[in-house]
Amino acid sequence: MEFDDVVRKRRMVHVYEQRPVPADLLDEVLEKALHAPSAGFTQGLELVVLQDAASVQQFWITTGDDDEADDLPSMSTSGPPVLVLVFTDPVAYTARYSQADKSEFGLQDAEAWPVPFWFVDAGMASMLILQAAVDRGLGAWFFGIADGERELREQLGMPAGLRQVGVIGIGYQAANDRPMGSAVTRRRRPLAEVLHQERW
Repeated sequence: MEFDDVVRKRRMVHVYEQRPVPADLLDEVLEKALHAPSAGFTQGLELVVLQDAASVQQFWITTGDDDEADDLPSMSTSGPPVLVLVFTDPVAYTARYSQADKSEFGLQDAEAWPVPFWFVDAGMASMLILQAAVDRGLGAWFFGIADGERELREQLGMPAGLRQVGVIGIGYQAANDRPMGSAVTRRRRPLAEVLHQERW
């Protein structure tokens, strides 16, 4: 698929077929995250993949709240069959910038970073996964966890220092999936409105 087509076809897919994603295809998609920019080539990205049906169901149970309890059956019948939890390691970045070739920047402490690049890098890696999914004929959906993160981390045995960035659902887009949410109700800003030449 041409790059322009990948960019224009990429959107958040919410309804999926419940067939598994072949392991080699999933690996191809996730491998693209390794080519994202990384400050100091720190490579502080960590991915946890859930694709066993019981693990995916437990994720929805753990991260859902009482108001969303009615959505659990629909997630098990139409949600993404693969969940990729995206984590980043701030300590890896401060350790990298404590090394001789980076220490001059004064970024040995997380608070010194004007922009926490561990989140920036993880965001760029996530976008590559979303685009790679489209390129391989899959649908994908990036979303955050509002509830149950502590319990989820305990279930997964996550190290304490890692920061949760989001979750990417991956699978085959169902025929009845339709664009929804803010992307439907809000207009896309044109380039002329976003772009400021030379100054504001």
